[in-house]
Amino acid sequence: MQENQTPIQLTQALSALPLARVLYFEETDSTNAQGLLLAAQGAEDNTLLVAERQSAGRGRFGRKWVTAPGTSLAFSLVMRPTPAEAAHLSLFALLGASAVRRAAQIMCGCSALVKWPNDVLLDGRKTSGILAESAWQGDKLSGLVLGIGINILPGSVPPDEGLLYPATCLQAHCALPIERYAFLASVLEQLISLRGELTGAAFLADFNEHLAFKGQMVSLSATGSDPVSGILQGVGSDGCLRLLDENGQINSYPVGDLRLRPRE
Repeated sequence: MQENQTPIQLTQALSALPLARVLYFEETDSTNAQGLLLAAQGAEDNTLLVAERQSAGRGRFGRKWVTAPGTSLAFSLVMRPTPAEAAHLSLFALLGASAVRRAAQIMCGCSALVKWPNDVLLDGRKTSGILAESAWQGDKLSGLVLGIGINILPGSVPPDEGLLYPATCLQAHCALPIERYAFLASVLEQLISLRGELTGAAFLADFNEHLAFKGQMVSLSATGSDPVSGILQGVGSDGCLRLLDENGQINSYPVGDLRLRPRE
């Protein structure tokens, strides 16, 4: 299944949103890579890049993110964090995940969960990944690029072989047909709205309410290190994951080269 939509339809779908600029690519290397270049050149807040196809799309740890034309969404939003937001850069990936989760609920009635720090799950399978990258000029933050990839239609789901985490698509969990650009508009609407709550307690409470594996035994692993286990307590205001260890102590783990998995 494939959906053929045009740049004109994209413009129409996004017309009600307060976007500074919308750039559409039939093909590019990576919307995040292009977004970082634009951020360094002074792009305005809420500059959007959308690609039908990426030749070098990527996720965390440099993993390849495949964008299947006509079946998925690949986009990046260039943002200019305020001084207050700049103190909470670790929360922007959570912001993207929460926006996708809310859009899935609104558009499809799907009960999605967010997997710390940057995935969205439907029935335990990944349907979206988020990559937040900062652009710096010396020690000055020049912008932040929030990249989001979403599997919309069945053709976007890669084979299970070789995947580090099982995948699914939104349409598999939605009774009505999904229009990609309408869903993109919903995600952006939620993202812009939630951004106003980013530094408040309500944002974090909502994220933790829909956090995958909360209250369960999980494992955190990093390349070259022994995994650590504990009962997932939630995410703190610093974006760190909080685990209760076997000694009854709560430990915090920052976003980094960490892989979260439920313990079997």
